[in-house]
Amino acid sequence: MKGHGGNHGSTGSHGNGDDRDSERGLRGLIGSGASQVGVSAAMRARDASRPTEADLAEAEQRVVVIRRNWVPREDLPRTPR
Repeated sequence: MKGHGGNHGSTGSHGNGDDRDSERGLRGLIGSGASQVGVSAAMRARDASRPTEADLAEAEQRVVVIRRNWVPREDLPRTPR
């Protein structure tokens, strides 16, 4: 599939082989045909994968959000209307 996806035929050293392997693996999972999982099974899997209260509390403690070049709205210059 030359030129398919974001590579556009480039042969640089940016891990194109890894990208192709990942894409191939993803296609193997989702396939091109009908879903192999029924609606009720998919809904159960969705519900089982939701984070618990403990997961959310741990994420609240561990995750650090960094906003590059962010300025609080109050500090922005006001423009006359």
